[in-house]
This record gives sequence, structure tokens and C-alpha cells, in this order.
Amino acid sequence: MDLRANMKALHYVRRLLRQDTENLLPFPVRVQKPWPAGKAPVPLPRCAPEQAGVPAALLDSLLCELADPQAATHGCLVARGGQIICQGFWAPYAPAFWHVTHSMCKSVTGTAVGMLADEGQLALDERVCEIFPDQCTLRTGRRARGLTVEHLLTMRSGASFRETGAVLEENWVRGFLESDFAFEPGAQFDYNSMNSYLLSAIVQRRTGQTLTEYLAPRLFGPLGFGDVAWESCPQGVNKGGWGMYVYLEDMVKLGCLYLSGGLWQGRRLLSEEWVRAATAVHARSAQGEEYGYQLWPRTADGVYMFNGMFGQYVVMAPDLDLVVAVNAGAGHLFTQSRSYAAVRRFLTALRAGKDGGVPAGEGGRRLAFTLAHLRFGRPVPAPETPPRGLERLRAALARWLLPRAAAPAEARLAADALAGRRFTFAKNDKGLLPVVLAIMNDWYTKGVEAVAFRREGDTLWMDWTESGSLQAVPLGFEQPAPFVLDAGGNRFAAAASARFLYDEDGRPVLKVQVDLLETSSSRIVKLVLGPTGDGVLKLHETPPVTTVLESLQRQGPAAAQALDLFRDVDYLQFCLDRLCNPHLEAHSAAEGQAEQTDAGRP
Repeated sequence: MDLRANMKALHYVRRLLRQDTENLLPFPVRVQKPWPAGKAPVPLPRCAPEQAGVPAALLDSLLCELADPQAATHGCLVARGGQIICQGFWAPYAPAFWHVTHSMCKSVTGTAVGMLADEGQLALDERVCEIFPDQCTLRTGRRARGLTVEHLLTMRSGASFRETGAVLEENWVRGFLESDFAFEPGAQFDYNSMNSYLLSAIVQRRTGQTLTEYLAPRLFGPLGFGDVAWESCPQGVNKGGWGMYVYLEDMVKLGCLYLSGGLWQGRRLLSEEWVRAATAVHARSAQGEEYGYQLWPRTADGVYMFNGMFGQYVVMAPDLDLVVAVNAGAGHLFTQSRSYAAVRRFLTALRAGKDGGVPAGEGGRRLAFTLAHLRFGRPVPAPETPPRGLERLRAALARWLLPRAAAPAEARLAADALAGRRFTFAKNDKGLLPVVLAIMNDWYTKGVEAVAFRREGDTLWMDWTESGSLQAVPLGFEQPAPFVLDAGGNRFAAAASARFLYDEDGRPVLKVQVDLLETSSSRIVKLVLGPTGDGVLKLHETPPVTTVLESLQRQGPAAAQALDLFRDVDYLQFCLDRLCNPHLEAHSAAEGQAEQTDAGRP
């Protein structure tokens, strides 16, 4: 066990949980989150499902399953024969937004390694220490010196240097090679994103280009990718195993490239030999999941996939020439999930020649209805029976005779109760950005100071003051209201959905869900009003940090050893839950009173 690295991680977590985030990192904090330049993907051809031999009713069933709130689906694309046959996005998510890939980008990194090998610039049996002789020191052990490129590709390095160590080290390559190794490289599977980072560093060492620069003329350009961005380590190496933003349709293209054996529109981009090797099984996890070269084969299902935590999938079925791609914000890290189970049932039904049990025309109508009613976190409603005769006449008269409300009832109630009010909070470290994203972007808030409400026309605004900066959030009661959330220069496309309700004790509650549209995360804000005008601010986020911890407990030996340092893992989970889901007392005053009070403070 790498005691030095794990002690650093323990110190980091302890300070984080104690709200001691000043100078938490050993290097200057940089803005991590990229902002798109506005380049849209070149679209793939489209065709109707039946033209591609896929019953619309089966696609409708797939989308309805993906609409389960626990699947937390953001978007789904299905392609056959290189053509998109179905595109669904759950509002407020939309194809106009790129999306973080999480570990799904490992397959992009693996593709770059394949291209480098095809060019003769890299051999898989090369030793990593021979590629980085300047990063090897007296602390580089025997096992590290036996590490090869293929060990990294197949997640069989055994290195104990993980993402938590990367948060606290400036030189990630040296930190990896100087870490302890839990077993002989190649002996067993141990999922570690730093293996992918090291592959990225190898590409940069051999080519003098970052992974993004290397792939631009070889992959992104030929496939017609839109905006692509990849976060980098403190030394300027693309992270490789995470931190990539890309459009979902562009990941479908990469899936189509693999299905075609490396050919794209008649041009060879990747050797057929590499595609066969990459999609073969080279390792198995303790849970029996198969692994290839930075992707996940599932031979029992006849597929292979690119996979990222919280429900990012590109599933490729070679026998059907079909790709299913999903972005989501679900509470799981690896391949077993409601989403993948739904995809597996869809593929099984298609292989069996099933038609969904309805005529083609009816299946098309159901699919069109479902596509028009996709809302994030909500099941698809049952289609309404069309009104007949007298019912249609009554509905038309009602629309004509009854005055139209100027605003929804909830919006009016919320504005009457909150407009002109300001709530202040004692010193804290809680913010609008979900903790998962704050940690990923190295941004640690100094806490929410005040929340005020104002009415402009029909819109109620929530002015959120945090870390000395004001974030204006429009509240959408009928539909999500778009805005840009700025967290220390990290800018996120977002949308806020609001409800004004009463809890079981009859207290008024404003509930605001802020969906970060380029990520897997959402922040839920609840302001519970008390009888005296004060209240309680409750924060929640999905997916929660505890999901990551629970998954790590089930993973390989190096992860288990790292967690052993926390003697009471249940208490750690409790502390993390308290960090992510806090309750803050909210002290209320009218806007004018609050300003006078603040002005009188020293």
C-alpha cells in the first residue's frame, strides 16, 4: 500500500469535511471547465426506423424504459448502418449541448494509442519506464519498471496512484511510477483511471502533441466532430481517463467507426487488427465484467461498449450493425445499470424479430408521442384518448370563454411569498455547484452568504450570493429557465425548474432544481419557510458523492487498500452526505431592511 499517497488523501478528505479548504491543493487552482466555441457536429444521415429494419415500437419501449427517473437519462441516440434512426433528449437537455464523458473518453484514448501503434510509433510491449526515463527515480520500484503499455490498456497495472492522488500531486507521471504496486503488472484487473492518463502522457511524449492535438487531423476532423475539449493536468497533459467534453452524436460516430472495422466513408482511420484486438477480452474484474483495450466487451450479449460513470454509454452490436448511445446522471459507476438492462432488452427483441406487438403505423405514433414528452426525471405519460364530439366542443368553448391566467398559480404564489425577501446565513462552505463537480474542477466555495428574490415581469429571480459573487437564477415554473452558472470562472450551461408547494406540516416550500446541462449533476435547493418568516435551506445533489464511495468499496485491491485507511467507512459516508446534503438556517428580512442592516456592520 502506498502509505505516503494515502496519507495525503486522508489529510485532504479530513480538511474538506472540516470546511478547511484554504490552500487545500499543493498547486495553483486553475479554471478546469471548458466553454464550447460554437462548432456543431457534422450530422450523420437520418432515416425512419422502419427503413433501417427497426420497428418503431421497440424504440418506443426503449425510450420509455430510459425515462425511468432512476435511469436519469439526458439523451439517447440510436444508429444503424451509419444512420441515426432515433434521437431523444429529455428536456431541458438537448442536442445543442455537449456533455462530459467521464470514463467513456478512455475509449478515445485507447483509439489514439491504436493509431500511434498503427503508425509504428509505439509497441504495446514497450516498458513505460523506458518511455519516461527522466521520471524514474530511486523510489521507482521493480514492479513499476516491469510495467508495459498493454498493462495500462487492460487495467492491469496494479498501481496504487489513483485519481485522489492526482488531486494532490503536480507531477502525475512521477507520482504513478513512484507509487506502490498492489500486484505484479498483468496479474489481475484493477480499474484505475490513472492508467488512461499515463496512456495520454505516452501519446504526448511520443508525438510532442496533446491527445486532442494528435487526434484532431486523424479522428475528430475526418469524423466531423463539433467542439471537443479535454481537461489537462498541472503539467499540460490531457487527463485521458476523464475530463472530456464532446457531443453525443460524435461518440456515435466513433462507435460506427469501430463497427466498420476502422473504415470511415471508405477511408481507413484505424487498422482492422487494432479493432479486433481492442474489442477482444483481455481481463476480467472480480465481478466478472470483461475488459479489452480501454473498452468493455460483453460477449454474452454480443456487444462491446464505451462506458463512463453515472450512465454514459456507447453500446455497439456488430451483428446488428447498430449503435445505442446514452448520456445520463444516474447513481452508478460501472456497466450494470437500469439503462444497460433496457438496451439489452431492446437488442434481444430486435434479434428475435419482434415488432413490439403493434402495427407499424401505431408504433410510429407512439414513438412520436414519447419523443414529444421526454422530460428529465419524469416517466413518459400515457397517451390521452382523443376527445369526441361534444367533448371537443366543450373544450373549445372553455378555451374561448375562460380568461387566460397571466402566470401559473405556483409562480404567483411564490412571487407573493418571496419577492422582496432576503435570507442570510451563518458562515458555511455550501454552494450552488454540486460537490462532485466542485471536486472535479478544483473549486472550493467559501459558502452561500445570502439568497434574495425579486420579480421582473412574470419571472421570479433568485439572487444567490456566494463567495462574494452574485449568481442570478431565473426560476422556471412552467418550463426550465436557462442561465449560465459561474463557479470561480468555471462556466456551466444550466436550467432551473421551480415548484412552490406545502410540506406535510403545511409549511410553504420553494423547490428549485438546477440541472447542469453539460454534466451528469443536478443541484436541488429547498427553502422551507417558517411561521416567523425565517426558514431552512436544504441542499441535495444527484448523483451523490456517496455513490462513488460505495462503488469503490466493491472495486479492486488498490482501491480497497486506500479505503482501509478510513477506519470507519460508514462514518465517512455520513460525513460526505452531510457535506453534500446540508441544512442551513435562513434568517429573513425585507430587502431594504437587509441592506440597512448590512450597511451598519463594520
